[in-house]
Amino acid sequence: MIHKPSFLRTSVPVLGLAFALMAPTGFTGRAFAQQTGPVEASLFTTMPSSRATRPELAMDGNEGTVFKSFYNMSEGDDFMILLSRPIPVNSITVITGDAEGQDTLTNGFVETKADASDMFANHSYVKGASFNQQGVSTTNMNNGLVQAIRVRVNPNSSAPTLIIKEIKIDSAVKISHVQRGTGRCFYDLRQATDLKGWATKMEEQIEEFWDETAAILYSPNFITPNKINVVFETGPGVTDVAANGGGVMTVNSAWSRAHPEDTGLGVHEMSHTVQSMSAYNPVWLVEGVSDYIRWCAYEPQNHKPRIDVTKAKYSDSYRTTGTFLAWIQLNYDSRIVTKLNHEVRFATFKLDDFKRFTGKDVDTLWAEFIAAYKANPDTIITPKTPPAEIARTLPNPTLATSKTADLTGAFDTVGFTVDGANFNADSAFDGGGASFSRR
Repeated sequence: MIHKPSFLRTSVPVLGLAFALMAPTGFTGRAFAQQTGPVEASLFTTMPSSRATRPELAMDGNEGTVFKSFYNMSEGDDFMILLSRPIPVNSITVITGDAEGQDTLTNGFVETKADASDMFANHSYVKGASFNQQGVSTTNMNNGLVQAIRVRVNPNSSAPTLIIKEIKIDSAVKISHVQRGTGRCFYDLRQATDLKGWATKMEEQIEEFWDETAAILYSPNFITPNKINVVFETGPGVTDVAANGGGVMTVNSAWSRAHPEDTGLGVHEMSHTVQSMSAYNPVWLVEGVSDYIRWCAYEPQNHKPRIDVTKAKYSDSYRTTGTFLAWIQLNYDSRIVTKLNHEVRFATFKLDDFKRFTGKDVDTLWAEFIAAYKANPDTIITPKTPPAEIARTLPNPTLATSKTADLTGAFDTVGFTVDGANFNADSAFDGGGASFSRR
C-alpha cells in the first residue's frame, strides 16, 4: 500500500491546488478556507453500530435518525469528524439521546483541532463545551479554523451507549458529502519519538488489511468500528507486547525497539477492534481468530506452524488455534472463521458449532488436523492446486513436419458436438463442435 500523508486522506481538487499556488503573499489560512469551496466529512469511531444506526446518520440533517453505539462508550472511545481541510467555524452543536430524550450524554464533551496532525494525541485538541443535562453541547468557535471534531466521555467515566441525533457545524463553508471513512489507526508517539518509522509501517499494514479483515469478520447488519487509537508506552504495568480494549491499543515501546520486524502485531490488535466482541470469551477462540487474521490471512509467507503434537490442544489459542482454523477453512468450510466469529461476537458460541458448520465435532477435526500436521507440517495450510492449474506433460512434436501429436493422454473428452460424433484423437469433435478439458 502507498502510505498516504497523515494530514490528508482525501483528494484535493485541482482548482483548489492551483488557487493555493497562486495565492498572494499575506493571504491568510482563514481567508483561503473561506474561498476554496465545499469540503467533505469522513466519520470515524472506535465503537460498532448497526446498519439502522450507522455513523452517517449523525450528520444527515435529520434528528429523527441517530447514530447509536452497539455497546457502551468508555474513556478511550470517541466519535470523530475529519474534514478534508480546515474550515472557519462559528459553532458546533452536538445533540444526543433518543427520540424520547433518553440515553443522553451528560458526562462528556466536544473537542476540536485546527489541523490533522497528531490526530490521537489528546494534548493537541482544544476542549470545547461539555454536554448539559439535556445531552446537548454547543461550542462557540468564533470563526476559528477546525478540521477535526471529537465527542468523548469525561476522564474516569463511561456511558451505557452513545446516541447522537445530530451534529451541526455552523460554517460559511458547505459540507458537500458525509461518509464513513475507511479503517484507520491514529497513534501517539510522545513517549517514543524514536519509533516513528516502526509506527508508520504498522499504520500502513493496519490500514492495508482493515477492509479485508472487516469482510472476513462480517456479521449481517453489524457495522464494525473503523478507528483505533494507538499509544506507545513503556515501564511498570505496561503490557508485555500489545493490548487492545476500550478504544485504545497500547504497544510496549521496549518490545517494538527489540523487535523491529514485528510491526504485523498491529494487524492482530486491529482485528480485535473489528471483532467487537460482547465479551472476551472464549479467550482461546478470540485470540485464535486474531492470529488467523494476522498469520494465515495477512502474512502467511511469514507463518511457520510449530505445534507440539504430544500435548497441543485446539484451545491453546493464538497461532495454534489460528492454524487449526485455517486448516478447517481449507478442508471443510471456507467461511468457518466468519461463522465462528459471529457466534462469539454475540455470545452464542458453543463447541457444537464446529459440528454444525463442518459435520464433525471439534475433537474429530483436531485429530485429523494433527494427523495431517504429522504428515507434512510445512504444507498444513497450503491451498491445494486446482487440477486445471497443474502443469501437463505434452508430447514433443516433430519439428518441420505435419505429423499429428496424440493429446488424448493429456486431456479428457469433454465438449460440445454438432452431430453427436465421438471425440477423435487427431481432430477433436467433428462436425463443427468444440472440445475442452477439465483436467
